[in-house]
Amino acid sequence: MFYRRALGGQYITSRKGDISGFWPGFWSMGNLGRPGYAASTEGMWPYSYDNICDAGITPNQSSTDGISFLPGMRLPACTCKGEDHPTPGKSRSAPEIDVIEASVHNLDPKVPSAVGDVSQSVQIAPFDVLYMPNYEFSEIYDPSITSINSYRGGPYQQALSALTTINNNWYDGAAYQVYAFEYKPGAKGDIIWFVGSDKTWKLDARAIGPNGNIGQRVIPLEPMALVMNFGISTSFAELNHSGLATVIPATMRFDYVRIYQDPEAVSVTCDPPGWETTEYIRNHQNVYDNVNLTTWSEAGYPWPKNSFMNGCR
Repeated sequence: MFYRRALGGQYITSRKGDISGFWPGFWSMGNLGRPGYAASTEGMWPYSYDNICDAGITPNQSSTDGISFLPGMRLPACTCKGEDHPTPGKSRSAPEIDVIEASVHNLDPKVPSAVGDVSQSVQIAPFDVLYMPNYEFSEIYDPSITSINSYRGGPYQQALSALTTINNNWYDGAAYQVYAFEYKPGAKGDIIWFVGSDKTWKLDARAIGPNGNIGQRVIPLEPMALVMNFGISTSFAELNHSGLATVIPATMRFDYVRIYQDPEAVSVTCDPPGWETTEYIRNHQNVYDNVNLTTWSEAGYPWPKNSFMNGCR
């Protein structure tokens, strides 16, 4: 049902792949969160817990060290009976897997030259101690062009990411390239990312096993939707104003998007058995329609109680 491989051909129109500032992305998010609609993602993104109720579902992970500013998991498996939950007894959330987020990096700090690179990642919560997973359970396929990203996340998400250098000649309409990931969900699953037909890196679920006061995170189990967006932000890359002025207006183009599934378990639906989303979204439609709503309570809904934090009557 959930075994998929997402493929997308694309190029980004800047004169060369050496102009910093754009934030092109091709990624996936669990259906229960809508990107940019903060009330829908509060307490949902980027959690990826499977039926565990411990400190990981609490606000700030019950820690005072600033590692997490998250409000706690809104829909854990231990949500009390009768509370607002799409599939009672099961953890639900809005995890994220990124096919690519593209940027540039300098080859040599002393030389004003740069090349394009892509970050291929999964965003998770709750967080490892110091945002450090066990990378013994990961694999880099070609260390000459791919390396683990030094950015590991912040108080709103942990990022498990690798950076791969790409060819500057693929930009400005010169060529399309394929970017992909293939994943098997769950506590025994993994994710493999690709550029072209070449594997770039692999993350095994054992890399995000129990750590500190939190339990096993999982390779996302939720039904997910694909997102294609082209942004610009200082929170992602330094803005090269003079360079950007030469390439705006700029366009990111996709030739195709393809999703492959295990032929023994094909499912193209928002409501796979046990992971339904349609009715829950319909019952909270304002959260998914009104971008100005930034919290669950502002949308008019109480935070569901759970047995770990509140006790259940």
